[in-house]
Amino acid sequence: MSDSVAADAEGKAGEAAAPPPFEPVRVVPTRPDGWPDWLGRRPISSVDRDRILKDLSADQEELDAAKRRDGLRLAPLFSSVTIEGFGGQGDPRKVARLRAAINAACRVAAGDRRTSYHATDERITIGIAGPDARERIAVLRQQLAKIGGSRGWTIIEDLN
Repeated sequence: MSDSVAADAEGKAGEAAAPPPFEPVRVVPTRPDGWPDWLGRRPISSVDRDRILKDLSADQEELDAAKRRDGLRLAPLFSSVTIEGFGGQGDPRKVARLRAAINAACRVAAGDRRTSYHATDERITIGIAGPDARERIAVLRQQLAKIGGSRGWTIIEDLN
């Protein structure tokens, strides 16, 4: 091999042996118990852990008791109306339209109040919650009287 070829071979070998670009190495410190210390804090003792858990559970029980007390005091009134007499209808499309009209009247009467709805083939029960539930049920009853005037429905109110 000539001197120029040997020099070229050395240059190529030097280029190939160049170190890779610098990549930072992340070293995670370890705690005295051998686990990684991701947050850089000292481990909590079992006595401190028990004290904190006891304080948290006492606070939670106190909050739960206050929430139950306030919930009972501020529980909304709940009134409902039951419509009976759907079984005599022969046309299912007509029954579906009547139920849709009843649902629309319920939504209008309830507004943004919480409602409950239970329907069977024979009856529909609609409930409205809130301090003004009785007034809203009265409005709903008026709307239902317009919808089912001559259909022979029985409308029963349960005002609490």
